[in-house]
Amino acid sequence: MIRRAALALLSLASACHPALDRAPAAPTRAVIVPGEVLPFVHDDYPRALAEAKRLRRPLFVDSWAPWCHTCLSMRSYVLGDPSLAPLAKDFVWLAIDTEKEQNGGFVERFPNRVWPTLWVVDPEREAAILKWEGSATAPELLTLLASVRSGDAFARANQAAARGDVAEAERGYRAVLAAPNDPERPRAVEALAGVLARRNDHAACAELAAREGPALPSGTSRATVIAIGLSCARDGKRDEEEKKLVDAAERFAADPDPRTTVDDRSALYEELVETKKEKGDEAGAKAIARTWASFLEREAARAPNAEARAVFDAHRLGAYLAAGEPQRAVPMLQASERDFPDDYNPPARLARAYLTMGKLDEARAAVDRATARVYGPRSLRVFALAADVAKARNDVAGERSALEQALARTARAVLSEGQKKLRDDLGRRLGTLTH
Repeated sequence: MIRRAALALLSLASACHPALDRAPAAPTRAVIVPGEVLPFVHDDYPRALAEAKRLRRPLFVDSWAPWCHTCLSMRSYVLGDPSLAPLAKDFVWLAIDTEKEQNGGFVERFPNRVWPTLWVVDPEREAAILKWEGSATAPELLTLLASVRSGDAFARANQAAARGDVAEAERGYRAVLAAPNDPERPRAVEALAGVLARRNDHAACAELAAREGPALPSGTSRATVIAIGLSCARDGKRDEEEKKLVDAAERFAADPDPRTTVDDRSALYEELVETKKEKGDEAGAKAIARTWASFLEREAARAPNAEARAVFDAHRLGAYLAAGEPQRAVPMLQASERDFPDDYNPPARLARAYLTMGKLDEARAAVDRATARVYGPRSLRVFALAADVAKARNDVAGERSALEQALARTARAVLSEGQKKLRDDLGRRLGTLTH
């Protein structure tokens, strides 16, 4: 949801790929893996597309990334919900790891700006008929997918957004807002807030969020609107709206209503911390961060398995860093690295914690493990971290080498706009070391 590891509007060269429309080499073998109740095809768009054409079903795509905590929350807490099982034969189901080189063709054709992005694709035209940037609870996902075929105002607005017609999408979302009893009104408010934030209309975004957000029913849309609105209010220096949104965020972050996910409540805490910091209230920011960390620790303790527990790693690290207590992240991240020895995220996060603690030897060892495992566009951030560790060690050669590897690893990757900017920034940083 909210910050989606790179709510690109707020926060964070093509490769050679197989043709998107090549025929599959063998029949589709979509299986329900542990934690899934839907027959997902994993990381094979051509195969899933061919199956969708054969069955004459729309293609649903969960476009995700392994560094994205909201993506992992969806996979651990939403897509395995038994209530989704009746949808199994309504769509062909595809999960795309946007970091994998083999998925570059899909990513280039259907680019993410926010992670996760949920797509519905018409297989005959290979055209998106739904592009939903962010997450949903299981009931929300049922409603969202039902809207795809409804042809109502919300569906038409989403179709406009999917084809890139932002002006038409905005008109459609505003039309839904004018209908107070429309069941899709909360999602229309959420979508409109995102449109306004992306075009940096901070005043309109903050005003919409302050007016509509606190009154929305519990759920993803309420949390998202309040969080986006807080960011807009900060950027636009909208003090009146900011105060209303801070009050709402404090209230709803602490609200245990199960219709709002833990990930969404956590993101509200994150926005509260950022708001306090921007106001210069470091003590207030640390107090909220400690509350945030305690909340996440309780939820992680309730997680049904290691995968579900690790969903909270990124935000827990953020909370510990904001509280000025990075050492509290170490046992958690060490456990995740033991549980997921091939995952680059735990050692990368450990390296960040150790770097903040000034434990530079430990930071170097951890980031070396992360760089050995990382793949895809995320290489930019992991090697940038390696460069930061080297810089802290006064190792200019190591810093230069890390930056060179970041650029080399992503020379042919399909990058989002935010990733392109980061790559350019790293190139300029490298230039300062070589001239």
